[in-house]
Amino acid sequence: MVSTVIRCIVFVLFRCVHHPRCHNLPVCYPVPSFNRQLCPLIATMNSTTTSTIPITTATTPTTTTRATQQPDGQYVQTMPPLDACTASSVSLRCPNNYVVVVSRAFYGVAQIQGLCSYSPSDCIADSMSTVACNSDSIQCNLYVTKKKLPQCNDQFSSYVHIEYDCVPISMDDSTKEYNVCQQNSTEITSDHGIIRSPGYPTQFPITTSECLRSIRVPHDKTIRLWLSDLYISSLSINCVSDHVTVVDSVQTYRNCGTKRYAYPYLCSSTILIQYSVQIQSSIYRGMRMYFEIVDRPTNDNCANSNETITPALAIKHKLLIP
Repeated sequence: MVSTVIRCIVFVLFRCVHHPRCHNLPVCYPVPSFNRQLCPLIATMNSTTTSTIPITTATTPTTTTRATQQPDGQYVQTMPPLDACTASSVSLRCPNNYVVVVSRAFYGVAQIQGLCSYSPSDCIADSMSTVACNSDSIQCNLYVTKKKLPQCNDQFSSYVHIEYDCVPISMDDSTKEYNVCQQNSTEITSDHGIIRSPGYPTQFPITTSECLRSIRVPHDKTIRLWLSDLYISSLSINCVSDHVTVVDSVQTYRNCGTKRYAYPYLCSSTILIQYSVQIQSSIYRGMRMYFEIVDRPTNDNCANSNETITPALAIKHKLLIP
């Protein structure tokens, strides 16, 4: 493998190699932390420009892009983490029929001046509230602004770090698509699939009562869950009347309004999904959720994974509104 060292834009030094997993395209890493596998044509950053137009060409500054790799089948693909300088734009990309769901994002203050990549010694502050990827486009474009961070002694951020997944929005196998309000519904036992509200996304009926679906998880597995689209009312306090709620043996997660959300690993052998909407609007879409049953991590810390969950039990658990 032949490697070269080039100087890219001001004081950011990159090490570039031709990598077979990236279709033999050049793969560039910042020299102080080049052990991450990235697959852009070339990562170029510029901390002085204020252009907000994302460009994906290899030599244009202010934009960071990641080459998209097709997932194997209709499963979620977790993309490698992405770092971008402040005062630059960043593009999160997915294949066709997949959407971007950001699982983690934070501002960072680099310990080495001029670096725009995360290091464990950096001071960081959550930036999820500033990451808005709420459309079904395969690409989400963001502009990274400089922000003063009280958590970091009022220092200004030097980069943003983003972790995201590419989540399927439909299934080739229609038996893996479920209606959250289906009457006389049975427990879902599929290893992956999509759960939608009635009429999603073009029709939006209110619910006469709270809808409920359950997903059964084998004892040696756990479930990953993504709220890949939610657009309902957010007028009620704590999302009481209009909401999508996920209940497991440890915590209850409730969302309303406009949201895309990657849930943490859930512990129960049965997961409950509750859906209720009381406020009608022609602009609302309802909800779409994707799930996968995966091997249980060895360090999942799930103490009550075999507890039987019922809707009434939700009030006993900590309510989290992300």
